[in-house]
Amino acid sequence: MLYRKILKQAWAITWQNKYLWAFGLFAALLGGSGEYKILSVLNLDVNNSFFSFWNRLINTGIFDGNILTNIGNTIKEDPFTFLIILFIYLVIITLVVLVVWLTIVSQVAIVNNTAGILINPAHQGKNSANKNYKDGLVSGINNFWPVFGLNIINKLIISFIIFFVALLAIFTWIKTGSMAAYLSYIISFIILVPLAVILSFIIKYAIVYIVIKGKDLIDSIKFGWNLFIKNWLISIEMAFILFFINFIVVLLWFLLVVAILVIPLLFLTFIFYKFHLIAAFWLMLIIILLFILISLALAAAVLTTFQISSWTTLTVELISRGGTSKITRVVSDFFGKK
Repeated sequence: MLYRKILKQAWAITWQNKYLWAFGLFAALLGGSGEYKILSVLNLDVNNSFFSFWNRLINTGIFDGNILTNIGNTIKEDPFTFLIILFIYLVIITLVVLVVWLTIVSQVAIVNNTAGILINPAHQGKNSANKNYKDGLVSGINNFWPVFGLNIINKLIISFIIFFVALLAIFTWIKTGSMAAYLSYIISFIILVPLAVILSFIIKYAIVYIVIKGKDLIDSIKFGWNLFIKNWLISIEMAFILFFINFIVVLLWFLLVVAILVIPLLFLTFIFYKFHLIAAFWLMLIIILLFILISLALAAAVLTTFQISSWTTLTVELISRGGTSKITRVVSDFFGKK
């Protein structure tokens, strides 16, 4: 398996079809890939973060048995305020539903258009951008529910694993002390995290299969499982490569924003503040914040597009030609020489 070829193809598709960045921006809202996101559990403060979260949630009164009674009293005593609050909640729910819809549609659109370009390279570039954009939207709408289902399965299982690992550590800490808690935390992490990583690979392959083959949810999961079993080492190698690329991009973005641009702008902002140029001070501060947000959004859009294109390209390559992992080839060459 020539990862260099796959990554070059994915980058060429990403760079030559910049309309995909719009999809990438929304697809980035899905968050990190499952195999990356699960690592965030390592940063969980077992003694404070998880417990304090539930403590704050309980203090909101959401689990209070009198909550329905309180709502009823509010409707009777101040119906106008209740209607305003209800309207605000409906607006928030509508926005959340819209964002989720755009996120899934964007993910499917990148997969669909990447696969289409791989099959027919002529279907890319500025001349085909409008048509391809519409094709991506249509594919996203048509495949929304099965892909949404796959993402829900992935998020729920990963969230359950994080929740279970943290909960086990907390209960152990309460009963036996911090050292035993951390040991149980590490052991459960070692056991459960590989399951989450495997699931994320299966979901990636299943999504591509749904989009390019038009199969249902169950068939796509079976396909994803079979493809992973045959190519589990390739999947792990690809994940490590993309993780390294992701790390480098984030580091470069940080250096670009902080070292090259933000520091000089902050210096100017300090000068304006020192000489009581308040309007210029606030203007410069707003410019800095806007630049950080825009550059972060652009980096996330490009990186997400590239990563989805990379996994799509890999899946298409495995379906059409198969592959051999780099480690397998190195080991074979080593023993072959002997």
